Formats: sequence, C-alpha cells, structure tokens
Amino acid sequence: MVIDIGAKHQHYRADLTRTVTAGKPSSRQVKIHKIVREAQNRAFQKVKAGVKACDVDAVARRLIEEEGYGEYFVHGLGHGVGLDIHEPPALNPEAKDRLTVGNVVTVEPGIYIINFGGIRIEDTVLVGEDGAERLTEASYVLEVK
Repeated sequence: MVIDIGAKHQHYRADLTRTVTAGKPSSRQVKIHKIVREAQNRAFQKVKAGVKACDVDAVARRLIEEEGYGEYFVHGLGHGVGLDIHEPPALNPEAKDRLTVGNVVTVEPGIYIINFGGIRIEDTVLVGEDGAERLTEASYVLEVK
C-alpha cells in the first residue's frame, strides 16, 4: 500500500509517503523498496543551497536506471511545499531552478510497475546552506505486522 499523507499547520503544508505491505513482502518488493530508499538517501545528500533542482532529480533517477527500473520512475523527484502542497521549485529533469536556503521541498522517488504495484518513499526537507534537514519523520519499515 502506498500511503500519501499531507498536513497543514498555521497555513503551511507537509507531505509524506510510505509504502507498506500487510504481511511479509515478496523478495521483489524488498528489492525495489531498497532501491527507492537508496535513491532517496542519495538525493537527500545532494540537497543544499545552490544546487540545480534537476541535479537532485538526476542523482535518484540515475540509481533507479542503473538498477533497471528507469522506465518505471514516471514522475519528477519532488516539488516545493509551503502555503500550497505543490509549488516551485520542481525537482525534475527539466527543472531550471537552483535550490535556495529556506526552500522546503519533497524528495519522493518511486517505482510503479503494472500488475505489480508501486513503491514510493517521500519526505519533506528544508534546504540549508550546507545540506538538508528532514522535516517529516516516520518509519521506513516495509512490513506492517
């Protein structure tokens, strides 16, 4: 199950997605979940002020492509979050923006396969001068017992 949750506090938004299985996940689900999680971690490490938004997307997309799932990553890596749930800057291959201190963006790689399902992991992060801070916290555990 892909669970996408939004929140609003004092007019500002947050966005979070986790993927879970009800019961033991298949080996394919575990493998794809690990790929998506690693893609998110690599992208998170790239997020900092001055970096092109398309370059953050490229880090995650490259790993997913190297693992053979590129055609199944069908959306951009993320988007800005603030007074609206989707706002600039976009993190996708065509993005021209550079991240700036104080941007709040999502980092949400996903792999979606027909007749299998989808796996996405999303966190909302704050862009800083030297890196990013995760603003959302939730377990990354795939199996829910």
